[in-house]
Amino acid sequence: MPRTARLALVPAVLLLLLVAGLLAGAPASSAERTITYTVSSRGAVQGDLGRFAAVARETLADARGWALGGTLAFQEVAGGGDFDLVLASPAVVAAASPGCSATWSCRVGRTVYVNDERWRLGTASWPHGLAEYQRYVLLHEVGHWLGLGHTDCPTPGRTAWVMQQQSISLQGCRANVWPTIAEREEVGRRWGVPVAWSGIEARYRALGAEGGVLGPPVTWEQPTGIGVGAFQGFWNGDIVSSPTTGTHEVYGAIGARYRALGGAAGPLGHPLTGELSTPDGRGRYNEFAGSGGGTVHWTPQTGAHEVYGGIHDRWTALAREQGVLGYPWTGELPTPDGRGRYQEFTGTGGGGVYWRPDLGAHEVYGAIHDRWTALAREQGVLGYPVSGEYEVPGGRRSDFEGGAIRWDRATGTTTVLTGG
Repeated sequence: MPRTARLALVPAVLLLLLVAGLLAGAPASSAERTITYTVSSRGAVQGDLGRFAAVARETLADARGWALGGTLAFQEVAGGGDFDLVLASPAVVAAASPGCSATWSCRVGRTVYVNDERWRLGTASWPHGLAEYQRYVLLHEVGHWLGLGHTDCPTPGRTAWVMQQQSISLQGCRANVWPTIAEREEVGRRWGVPVAWSGIEARYRALGAEGGVLGPPVTWEQPTGIGVGAFQGFWNGDIVSSPTTGTHEVYGAIGARYRALGGAAGPLGHPLTGELSTPDGRGRYNEFAGSGGGTVHWTPQTGAHEVYGGIHDRWTALAREQGVLGYPWTGELPTPDGRGRYQEFTGTGGGGVYWRPDLGAHEVYGAIHDRWTALAREQGVLGYPVSGEYEVPGGRRSDFEGGAIRWDRATGTTTVLTGG
């Protein structure tokens, strides 16, 4: 490889190392066993050996891989290692054993051959780019040396096992870089060390792993994309983790709404709880950290809807779904005039919370809400609410920019008061 090309790869390698380091974090405990290996090339290879060694070093140290969370260490040595990691020309790989070919990588005895053409060019079956493929092929071939054989895609649509021959065909599975929980458990048993599970892995196992509410994985553990935390996607939802909010699952209809809003990168941010039953027993909800606090509430009748920011604070002050507003039946929406935000709720015959930056968030519900709606709400003569509903002699009242609406308890009628 020309020197200029090698130099151009340095920033990409450094970025790859940084991202992996953020995900891997500090090992949960000191390594309980160390495996040594050498790095060399054989035949007429075009790949850069220094970069090959750097990617191998990072990949084998990553807590998501065969390091098993930090209990198994891999150390590169100059000679006499437990195994030899070789960047080899196709001809060298083909000659290594009758079971090898010039097309793919191969492990023979204590030697792990990585095919130089695959290393540089990848393969048509892999959709995630060359850098991820290089990590996959290292983990796959070293996995053979660790004692694992080939596997097939267990269920189409889920992530493949690392020991599946993903270079040849995904068989309906999704391409996957990192070993599955079962593969890591097997290597731990073979080498007599435990697995130090990540927070996401530990939560997934506690929820029943593939047999639980989340189902099989559909991504590997990766950054949230907002500079803090990690997540992993599953058939029925996600597990999201950060140092400040902990590790929590979001699944089903609530999970689908959370994903539609951008997940951790959206207004809800990181989850603060797993899915919980509402106090009235009619629905389910998750708490979130974003926008100063928020939730997604679900019932069979209303579906799943988010409440966050100023509207969430006002709804919470009114006892949430147990108060006069009841459950949300929309998410937060822009007002037609583009100046504010609002949300509709089921309680007291229908109601809403309206928010504008200069006015704050105020509820309108029941008979006052019906009269205000008949007057075109915020687009009518009364404009936006400037108070919530409050008690007055003989009834209730809500104030608006252009006046007020008063409800009479004795007659059940409403009166519009304009001009203040």
